[in-house]
Amino acid sequence: MSSRTDAVQEAVTHIQAWLAHAPPPGEAIVRQAVVLRLLHAAGFDIWNPAEVVPEETNGAGHRADFLIRAGSGTFALELKGMTVTLGPRDYQQVVTYAASEKTPWAVLTNGRVWAVLDRLHQPGGTFEEHEVLRLELGREPQPFADDFALLFDPAVWRADGARAAVARVQAQQQRRLDEARILREKTPVVADVQRQFGIASFALAAQAAAEMNRVIRIPFVSLTDRNSTDLLTPRLEPASLPLAPLGLKDCANLSTGVRITQQERDVLLGAQTPAGSAEAAGGVRFTFRALGCAAQALYLPGGTWRLLAGSQCAARRRDEPGWQKFMARRDAWVADGTLRPLDDARLELTRDLDLKSASEAAAMVCVRPVNGWDAWKDAQGRPAQHWR
Repeated sequence: MSSRTDAVQEAVTHIQAWLAHAPPPGEAIVRQAVVLRLLHAAGFDIWNPAEVVPEETNGAGHRADFLIRAGSGTFALELKGMTVTLGPRDYQQVVTYAASEKTPWAVLTNGRVWAVLDRLHQPGGTFEEHEVLRLELGREPQPFADDFALLFDPAVWRADGARAAVARVQAQQQRRLDEARILREKTPVVADVQRQFGIASFALAAQAAAEMNRVIRIPFVSLTDRNSTDLLTPRLEPASLPLAPLGLKDCANLSTGVRITQQERDVLLGAQTPAGSAEAAGGVRFTFRALGCAAQALYLPGGTWRLLAGSQCAARRRDEPGWQKFMARRDAWVADGTLRPLDDARLELTRDLDLKSASEAAAMVCVRPVNGWDAWKDAQGRPAQHWR
């Protein structure tokens, strides 16, 4: 965990401690003791009025509680008292202010609920339909702190990486939901296997249930596929029988609900599934901008370049010899939803994508030959060459 994430978690823990013994605070206390404290912990210079701009009325006569400016990244922030339920007028107020400041980003909070809005999301919809992410300060400090530190990292905003950060927080939140579902649904399944076959420990029973899944095969259910929550009726595959820790008769007598996947086993045993967090992979973060696109990538210790979800890629095409295979891959990713149209000139990456080199990752962004070691820049503006 980074020192910045630690600072946010410490702030969250302190806020929760005094909230537990105080009435819900009004807007002034939310501003001073919640919002500014969290922004400071995340790394924003709250004493710099050029970075955290309080109550500035713009030329259109609109005003939000704060306008946060960090490099090329800007978002409007409107806050309410903690007793206020955020409603349509509140959404309209902050989105209208963001629009007048020519930024797509707005944040609306009552201190406990933080709604993140992107005006480019559902552009023809209601103000509430611009919401792309919601953070909630609950009983457990770590999930909120992890998400807040990732989303409100000043370096992310300076690098115009907000959209990528939103995608990663969405992935983290979905992973938590999936893991909670697995714990709720599969713990009794493993306990039943343990009891039915007299297995000594829960861990061994979980492994046995996972091995049964290899004998009586079922379609793999992705932890991130919200539509694939029901296991289908299995079919016996005799060729797989030598893998079984139990006999065929035992396996055949089990109900269809008793098998678990290897991923589900890991969740039940407390193993960490991939977090969707780039920092968890232990690499160096870089940014590349070209043709109106902003992309972020992680250079991993093994030499892989991971182009991060939310990165933008030029929609241009190259038909010259030597580009056919490249364009075929891009077309396939568009077809399967890995790349989705953002506007006429840009595509957006919907999941992390591992590539072999810095130049390949850069070419995926700008669709032209480029020296990736020079193109990608770290948070200090140094080229990736510095890290070779």
